[in-house]
Amino acid sequence: MKRLSFGRPVLLLGLTVALLVVGEVVLPGFVGLGQIANQLKIASFLGLFGLCQTIVIAAGGQGLDLSVGAVATLGGILGAGLMAGSDVMTPLGAVVAVGAGLGVGFLNGMGIAVLGVPPLVTTLALSSVVDGGLIVGVSLVHPADSASPALVALAGRGVAGVPSVALLWAAVAVVAIWLLSRSAWGRRLCRTGANPVTARLSGTDTVRVRVIAYMLSGGVAALGGFLLTGYVGQAFLGLGNAYVLTSIVVAAIGGVTLAGGKAPYGSVACAAILMTVLVSLLTAINMGESGRQIIFGLTLLVFLMIDRRLAA
Repeated sequence: MKRLSFGRPVLLLGLTVALLVVGEVVLPGFVGLGQIANQLKIASFLGLFGLCQTIVIAAGGQGLDLSVGAVATLGGILGAGLMAGSDVMTPLGAVVAVGAGLGVGFLNGMGIAVLGVPPLVTTLALSSVVDGGLIVGVSLVHPADSASPALVALAGRGVAGVPSVALLWAAVAVVAIWLLSRSAWGRRLCRTGANPVTARLSGTDTVRVRVIAYMLSGGVAALGGFLLTGYVGQAFLGLGNAYVLTSIVVAAIGGVTLAGGKAPYGSVACAAILMTVLVSLLTAINMGESGRQIIFGLTLLVFLMIDRRLAA
């Protein structure tokens, strides 16, 4: 299994390079610096949402977080409302957005770990509550929805040709990889996901571990929504909805199994880059939505079959 954990990032990056070569052959200029930078921006957001799923799936219990889209929208709308286009208020907007995400994650974790409600039901229910609350709140309060210039610069511009948001994602990825694979809490998380009974008997507070896992997912999702506001220039209802299923797909392609106990975020990050390049290539050749869905499904099936084969 260790060979798999090291080999998967190499495989994913190799496939990414192959797609870039194909894209350059089919569409000269596909591998231009501007195009690569834009793909890195998009991959950064997908990678952040993939981190959410990596954490909760690793916690076990067939865990998936279907509330990441609603929480991202919550983070974007709260952050934009507090910023009101002001650079000075941008840090406060970020803190409040992430805090709200942590709060939703706490409720998810309590419902799952304490009350025993299945993760799919809990996160889907809270997603509906958050979405409904946002619809009512926006219609009554009409908050400011524009991103501040500082947030636009962070999410949309770059440093020496490298997108700033990609640098931020890289920093988050380094911390996440250390937290999930090297820290004591990360080991407790994976033990809880692999065998909660054994973990509990060995002294791990599995309830606390799972609550924290869902809190981290909520916080990262809200941060992703806040950054998305800067990328698109404003917050709006449904801002993060497109990332719910795609975040699950990149987690699966990255080697995170629903059985729990594994959190290979390095591979998930590579999967986010691969899927971003794939989407960009399919869009560039004007492939229809039906064709894209077929290719996405086949890609996911191939990687699931590889995992099953290696696990046998």
